[in-house]
Order: sequence, then structure tokens, then C-alpha cells
Amino acid sequence: MQQEEPKLVIFFVNADQLSALVLLSDYNRGSNQSITAPFGAACQSILFGYAEAEKDNPRGVIGFFDISQRKKVDREIISFTVPYKMFQEMESSVDGSFLDTHAWVQLQERQ
Repeated sequence: MQQEEPKLVIFFVNADQLSALVLLSDYNRGSNQSITAPFGAACQSILFGYAEAEKDNPRGVIGFFDISQRKKVDREIISFTVPYKMFQEMESSVDGSFLDTHAWVQLQERQ
């Protein structure tokens, strides 16, 4: 039986976690163009993620900006959606990255 590969990975994160994901998304690319934060109604940011998945150099999508729907999630939570191939790229960058630094450890202590 062949296993399906996911299309997207969706994170529900606070500001510290979002900071790390944004940094990690461009860690090896160095383009400063690896994320987007378009406005969309409700969970439309997830649909933007599907569009990004079709691109050669997909971007992560920051979402949950719809004021009418914000009340349905914790006030500290925002979404970050990445195409699976971008997630794999980010995951391969973890070892030896800023996630091993004292600064990140300090941020984790306040979680």
C-alpha cells in the first residue's frame, strides 16, 4: 500500500513560535521572501497554502486575521501554513540552527 504525502502542515502558534517558524522558513534560502501574510476570510489562509504548494519556491502563509473569526481561537494564537515540501526543507535546517542557541532556550523558558 502506497502512503499518501500530506499537502500542507498547519501550525497554531504564539508570537515566539511564529518568530521561529518565519526565521526557519528562510534560514537556508536567504531570500527574505519565504512568507506571506495575505488577508483572507476565516481559514482562507489554508487555501492560500494550497496555492503556494503548486509553486517552485513556495512560501509559508501566516493567517487567522479575520476579525470576525478571531474570537474562535485563543487571543495569542495565529496560524502558519506551509506546503509539505517546504516543511521538509525547514525540518532539514533544524540541526545546527538558531534553535540550538541560548536565545531560543530563553524564549522557550517563558512558554
